[in-house]
Amino acid sequence: MNKSIVIGSRGSDLALWQAHFTREQLEALGYIVEIRVIKTQGDKIQHLSFDKLEGKGFFTKELEEALLDQSIDLAVHSHKDLPTVSAPGLAIAAVSYREDCSESLLIQPDAADPLQPLGLKMGAVVGTSSLRRKSQLLEIRPDLEIRDLRGNVPTRVQKLHAKEYDAIMLASAGLNRLQLNLNPLIRSILPPYQFIPAPAQGVLAYQIRESDDRMHEVLRAIHHSEVAEAIYAERRILNQLDGGCQLPLGAWCESTSRGFRLWASLLPLDGSAFRRVYVESAQPKLLAEKALLALRRSESKHVYISREPEESPLFIKRMQQLGYKTTAINPIAYSTIEVPVIPYTEWIFFSSKRTVEHFFQQSLSIPTGTRLAALGSGTAAALRSEGYQADFVGSDGSTRDTALAFLEKAKGQQVLFPISSESLRTVQKTLEGHAAVHEVVVYEPQPRKIQLEEQADVYVFTSPASVTAFYQSCGLPNGQYVSIGRTTSEALRALGLKYVHQAPFTNEEALSDLVTGL
Repeated sequence: MNKSIVIGSRGSDLALWQAHFTREQLEALGYIVEIRVIKTQGDKIQHLSFDKLEGKGFFTKELEEALLDQSIDLAVHSHKDLPTVSAPGLAIAAVSYREDCSESLLIQPDAADPLQPLGLKMGAVVGTSSLRRKSQLLEIRPDLEIRDLRGNVPTRVQKLHAKEYDAIMLASAGLNRLQLNLNPLIRSILPPYQFIPAPAQGVLAYQIRESDDRMHEVLRAIHHSEVAEAIYAERRILNQLDGGCQLPLGAWCESTSRGFRLWASLLPLDGSAFRRVYVESAQPKLLAEKALLALRRSESKHVYISREPEESPLFIKRMQQLGYKTTAINPIAYSTIEVPVIPYTEWIFFSSKRTVEHFFQQSLSIPTGTRLAALGSGTAAALRSEGYQADFVGSDGSTRDTALAFLEKAKGQQVLFPISSESLRTVQKTLEGHAAVHEVVVYEPQPRKIQLEEQADVYVFTSPASVTAFYQSCGLPNGQYVSIGRTTSEALRALGLKYVHQAPFTNEEALSDLVTGL
């Protein structure tokens, strides 16, 4: 059997890393591997932005021609750069492991502002030539100025070092693989459910001649079938939207114990509203179809949420952008309970935006040296609005997981919890016996009578107490029910609901993604 293999690669540092990584895997299997550098049109043209290049063969055409004329046996690509339909006579025979597929925001120290979303000062200049990144950046921070950024990864980082931008956005995968010196830049890693990556980001695609049975067999040994299954859904959405890689589409799929879940974002090229969706399914193909249906949906819905408008501005903004009618009425009234003095502790742990609100309504001061903890991103944002930066922020996922993570920080120390009179005390119970727990009650919830003018299509609940209070006033009207977390889901099921859509994280973004995906 012929043991020699010729790999074709672009000449950038990252492309060569990918080619050398592949060569090492094949050499470990006993093959003799040569790397042949081929310059593509995308490497030669540096005056156009990526949205005018991606998906049109600018980074792949010459490599594919080399495969077809048999001057190379294997082309190694960043999968996200490939069109969703292979050129005639070629095939993707295997895919690699998936590197961290998050986005990294690299920030000049003098442009950082930890009290602002994304940690950037107002009006910052951000470099990126990706329409996908631009659409999501401006959705989060419409005050930002976006400027085109071209060049390979080291060149783009050098432009930031030269202060041509306040910040730039790059795929974490490339930065991780190249191990560049980023000092003194600040690197903020944005998780893929927050800032949705390109379809198949972080994955290498191994392209060969379709008729090359030998290479099909060779690549079976380095193929990651579980990665292929997840990125199938991401790439299927891109294919069905027929926009090519220049389409401002983000898609990220991950497997769970129950199947798969997927986030997608899209800024339609027809000028209609930006949208994000979250869907779940046991099958990747069905997952893609559900996401496509939600991304294309044009009909309006009526959504009720158990908060006042000022309590969920992002959720309501996203619903209104899509033309959804939103009724925001909290079935609970809250009264502040005065706290004459707070004891000194090493930590103050805030478990909700509401505890932040009622704590600072009393003009209570934070003792010097006390560190602040927030249950999740929403609570951390509430602290920022009061002028404070949290030293610990939970994951927005499981409260139990956040409690365990915080325990590592606070073990053996004193922690103060501002709470409601009906707090579930999940974090406190986890800390008991490992840290000194103190509590001060800062507010009290009380059910209030409400009345809906018309029935909604979707009912969104943000606490177990809101479920109980709403039920006392309105019962359980027909419609779809959404909860912010496990305990809220349990409260709904206790009333007889068979199915509750539970948000994957306990924040407004996750709630709006889920509702949009229904």
